[in-house]
This record gives sequence, C-alpha cells and structure tokens, in this order.
Amino acid sequence: MKIKANGIQMNYQLSGRKNAPVVVLSHSLGSSLSMWDPQMESLEPHYRVLRYDTRGHGGSDAPKGTYTLDQLGDDAIGLLNSLNIEL
Repeated sequence: MKIKANGIQMNYQLSGRKNAPVVVLSHSLGSSLSMWDPQMESLEPHYRVLRYDTRGHGGSDAPKGTYTLDQLGDDAIGLLNSLNIEL
C-alpha cells in the first residue's frame, strides 16, 4: 500500500494481530520491505507489524538529492503519524 508521509509517497505493509503492540521494521540500504518476509510468520501472531520501503528504495518515492539519517527518521515518524499509530 502507499501513503503520503513526510512529503513523499511511501510503500508499506501493515499486518498481524489487530490491537497488538506495533513493531516497525525498516530495512537496510539497497533492500526493500521484503527483506523481512522470513520473520513475518513469527511476528504476525503476536504483533501488529509495520514494514516499509525507505526513501529511495522499493516502491517508495526516490526524490533527487542526498538523504540524511534525520530525514529517514522523520520519514518513519511521518509514516506512523499518517497511519494514526501513536509513538
């Protein structure tokens, strides 16, 4: 699924047990949210799992310019806010 967060379209998947604690999974550089596929079977019965493609990866927008760690952190917070998930 896609949602606008922190000024870009971000690709994400939200799965698992509804009303359970939320676990957020961010992938390494040069990867995508599919990196976490092997862990989903263990996590989904116990948690609500949010995984997403970071800026410039997978199905998320890749605006020109350099990306900072602060910006990537703001993207994660923006995604949580856009999905109405409390920090």
